[in-house]
Amino acid sequence: MEEALRAKLRATAALTALVGTNIDWGLRGTGAGLPAVRLFEISGVPRMNLAGGSAWTRSRIQIDCLGRTYKAARDIADLLAKPPAGILIGMRETVSDVRLRTFIMNRRADHDEDAEGVVHRTSIDVMVWHTSL
Repeated sequence: MEEALRAKLRATAALTALVGTNIDWGLRGTGAGLPAVRLFEISGVPRMNLAGGSAWTRSRIQIDCLGRTYKAARDIADLLAKPPAGILIGMRETVSDVRLRTFIMNRRADHDEDAEGVVHRTSIDVMVWHTSL
């Protein structure tokens, strides 16, 4: 799921126009450029039904949209999660033999600092249902 979700985001021209290929899992490295998108898996639970285990897994993903200004971070988050047309709003796609279904849970803004100054962050919590074909 991780590589399929990242590949989907990297293949979206509107997003790469804002952040380039600076879309990855994990912490932003020292000196890594901005704007950027960072992905974190918060939890992953195999789906169960009355017959037992299902092929689907539900993962909670935190997506951090980072920029030097509040507007830069917000614009990335809007592209991903603003109704009705955000990239991840009700996404139902198959990427690299992984079926992905997304549901936006939450969105919040925050900020931090690095050696160059303030880093604005808009975080999006996404439920990703996924299964391999």
